[in-house]
Amino acid sequence: MKKYYVYAGLFVLASTVFVFIFLNMNDRRITRVSTAEIAEGSYTYDMNPLYKSETERFMASEEKADIVMLGNSITSQADWSVLLNRNDVLNRGISGDITEGMLRRLESVIKVKPSMCFLMGGINDITRRVPYEDTLSNLKTIAEILKTNGITPVIQSVLYTENRFFSSEYNNPIVKKLNEDLMEFCSENKIDFLDLNRFMSKDNSLKAEYTDDGLHLNAKGYEVWSKVLNSYLKLSGI
Repeated sequence: MKKYYVYAGLFVLASTVFVFIFLNMNDRRITRVSTAEIAEGSYTYDMNPLYKSETERFMASEEKADIVMLGNSITSQADWSVLLNRNDVLNRGISGDITEGMLRRLESVIKVKPSMCFLMGGINDITRRVPYEDTLSNLKTIAEILKTNGITPVIQSVLYTENRFFSSEYNNPIVKKLNEDLMEFCSENKIDFLDLNRFMSKDNSLKAEYTDDGLHLNAKGYEVWSKVLNSYLKLSGI
């Protein structure tokens, strides 16, 4: 009986302290997020330990480019100069970033003076229980500010997670709705929307062949993504 209570106590303690673990693919460290951080509306962009240093690095840079890739770890992990075979593209992805963070650091994109910015964001908002309307509003505002500054925004679909990812049953219905609302916004505002899920997902789930952990893309996934972007850039004459 004593063993039972010990095991039960350990289980409850572990369940209470940490709800989930996600892998930071940039430095391979395991980051743990407490229950308090994922209560709806409690997680904010500045809880990300990478946010301040990465934003300062971007702001200190004097680089200019014709194309900027804005997003979270799914964007930051790629070498876009190689994938797009061009030297006029800058990566402005930050691992773990949410849409609030992208909006607040948008000056680091504007100062680059690109002609086009590819935007992908929202999956971290969903997994961290950021209120849906905040996420949608942030993405819309980012696109509008880019347009105001003479930068063509291209919104890319939020990728579904694959079934092995811990919260796919929760994530993917919201991903579906967010993409539908973004498509409607883009249609109403003459903004191009690239539906990457058309090429990498099936039945509202990321295909297993394009991911190793259920969330982040592997080399095959980035190859598909880059082909979509290269085709789009060619049609756009950029």
